[in-house]
Amino acid sequence: MTKSDRKSSFLGGAGIIMAATLIAKFLGALYRIPLTNMLGAEGMGIYQSIYPVYSLILSASGGAVPMAVSVIVASYTAGNMKKRALELYSGTLYALLLSGGLMAAGLILLAPFIARIQGAPSAETGYFAIAPAIFFVSGISVMKGWFQGQSDMRPTALSHITEAAGKLTLGLLLSYILLPKGINYGVAGALIGVTAGEAITFFVLVGIFLKREKKFPAPSAFKDAKEGYKEILKISLPIGIGGLIFPFTQFLDSFTVVNILSLGMPAARATAEYGLLSAPVNTLINLPVSLALSIGVAVVPHLAGSRVERDIDRIRLKLQTSLKAAVVVSVPFTALFLGGAEAVLSAIYPTLAPSELRLAAELLRTGAFSVLFLSVMQISVAVLQGLGDTSSPIRNLSIAGGIKVVSGIAFLFLWGISGVQIANLLAYATGAVLNTLSVFELTGKNIGLIKKSGVMLLLGGIILLPTALASELTAPAVLGIAALSGVVYLVLVAMLPLFSKSELLSVPLGNKLERLTSKIGIKRDD
Repeated sequence: MTKSDRKSSFLGGAGIIMAATLIAKFLGALYRIPLTNMLGAEGMGIYQSIYPVYSLILSASGGAVPMAVSVIVASYTAGNMKKRALELYSGTLYALLLSGGLMAAGLILLAPFIARIQGAPSAETGYFAIAPAIFFVSGISVMKGWFQGQSDMRPTALSHITEAAGKLTLGLLLSYILLPKGINYGVAGALIGVTAGEAITFFVLVGIFLKREKKFPAPSAFKDAKEGYKEILKISLPIGIGGLIFPFTQFLDSFTVVNILSLGMPAARATAEYGLLSAPVNTLINLPVSLALSIGVAVVPHLAGSRVERDIDRIRLKLQTSLKAAVVVSVPFTALFLGGAEAVLSAIYPTLAPSELRLAAELLRTGAFSVLFLSVMQISVAVLQGLGDTSSPIRNLSIAGGIKVVSGIAFLFLWGISGVQIANLLAYATGAVLNTLSVFELTGKNIGLIKKSGVMLLLGGIILLPTALASELTAPAVLGIAALSGVVYLVLVAMLPLFSKSELLSVPLGNKLERLTSKIGIKRDD
């Protein structure tokens, strides 16, 4: 891919992943919403006791690999060394599949012990169901890195959809079939769907790779690519350590929250409250964050290529574009969750009891700004990693993670489950600020970026105020007003000179928008 190709395709690649993420999240909602209604808060509490452990293992076994492989492949591609990149890819794939299989077997063996110390012995069956997914995800992570390193986001986008579709079709069906045997079996059925989705995705990506490259290099490439592994390890180890920090704090939550809450309430209610926070509430918060993260996935290989070419102006442009795009995505959701939390939850989860709805709405409002902070934190981490700085994210996320753990336990005793959400918010804000400062240390302070982001944040009031004022109306009315306000917000963002001419021209319909705004006298940077 040429330098000019990379310049034009950055936001296009991000748009592809965003579109796929929206489809996947829609499919995920079709999965999660009936699943929550079927299993109830207690069942989702068991489900969410399992997921942090699973996520931690994924992060440990290969969570940093897509980013690391994409950086190396992008660098090799920019230097016309595709053969070396291919050897590295093949050897890394075989190594990750081996380690993923071993970790899957370890989880199966340790499942009874983990479930017991979590205070959720019913989770044991669920661990058996989800363990094989670790093997498939290990392979998927390497293949995603290969395609992303060539700035081809389509296979990654497709993987999001196939993973979600597998969960939806098989997960719900098996949960429905097995639920009469007990909640733990219903949860296990849902988690078998997760494994099925990953297996389908693995074989789809294998098929795409073989169609393009004709064959995998032989396993002997594992030895031939020894120097490449050192490069991968040099990048992936610090990225992996940074990527483990927040999954580890969520892993700790899966042990501490229910056990501490159970000191003052029945265990079933404690599990249900934890289920409300981790399933309906944090699922909603993570939706826009995953959209912002699509930008990070797309920008990393471009930054790596620009770094090889020593194109500092292009680096600064991509940095500015990615952070502004993250703010544009996150601000409307932040405003919606602040002003219309109950409307959103009651529309999506109609079977929640009134007391559960009130608690969930309180938790969603409390965590609303987490959308903004998490988005900025994730994008800034991706930017730092794309620029080769892997130490700053470790330091910054360690500080933020430490704040989350310490304040989370303290606030849990003070304010119950709401204290956990307050601790989350405090940690994400800390991570966002520290990472942004680290980016500015590398690229120079960007006052224009700060001002434009501030304007977009203020424009969020266009959504927040009408939605909050309409909060006493029916849920459909509140959501309709929020949607109309969101359209006004997006029109203003597009019309105001918040994005440069080149940024607009790199997105679908951007050329028409640029011509329209120039006709009415709006001047943009080139």
